[in-house]
Amino acid sequence: MPNAVWAVLGAANLRLTPHVPWSAPAMAIILWLTWRYLDGVGPPRRLAEFRHDHLRARALTPQVWGVALLAGASAVIAVRAAFRAVVGVLQIAAPPGGGDIPVITAIAAMVMTSAVAGVVEEAGFRGYMQLPLERAYGPAVAIATSSILFTLSHLNHGAAVLPFLPFYFAIAVAFGLLTFLTGSILPSMVLHFSSDLLTFALRYAAPQGELIGRAGTGTISMTAAMVSAACIISTVAAFRFLARAP
Repeated sequence: MPNAVWAVLGAANLRLTPHVPWSAPAMAIILWLTWRYLDGVGPPRRLAEFRHDHLRARALTPQVWGVALLAGASAVIAVRAAFRAVVGVLQIAAPPGGGDIPVITAIAAMVMTSAVAGVVEEAGFRGYMQLPLERAYGPAVAIATSSILFTLSHLNHGAAVLPFLPFYFAIAVAFGLLTFLTGSILPSMVLHFSSDLLTFALRYAAPQGELIGRAGTGTISMTAAMVSAACIISTVAAFRFLARAP
């Protein structure tokens, strides 16, 4: 629901007053109210505890925060580097840049789009969906199911997203495992927001039609492969620490 509201607000902003990014602060208020409701504030009171429990917005210690962010960031970089190692064979074109959209409006839109995705998708997939599945069928089934559905939810971007589906699935598994080990969606939410914002910024800055990587080489980028391997080692070590933490 917040995604659709943001789409309407953003489109109206660009159509009516593109030089005044009023839709971002308006959506920030709506997103905050949505978060509060999902966390148990507001009617019906009989479902308040259920909503709070399933949002999984559990506070973490600074130590767990640090290791969780290290684990998630290493996982994201590992997957991105692995994808970049073979992207030359896939020949994926980058989306167009910002065009005639004013810079301040584009920045506000990128920040808010990342925030909406981070909050809504983590609350929905890693919170409300994954937690009941964990309790009913265990973490493996829960993480696999929520990750598959998370990946399929990106099909609405069209056929161009198909080569990226393994990337979405791997990231979803990492975030699902991170949420399970910490008992909180907060680290994955921060990482989701940061990763999306970086992606949008790079796409905005990319020249029209630029290729991501060198197409048609048929070779593996050893530098990207080595970065991915190093980050995988870091990810495994951090996840092992989280698994042993109280």
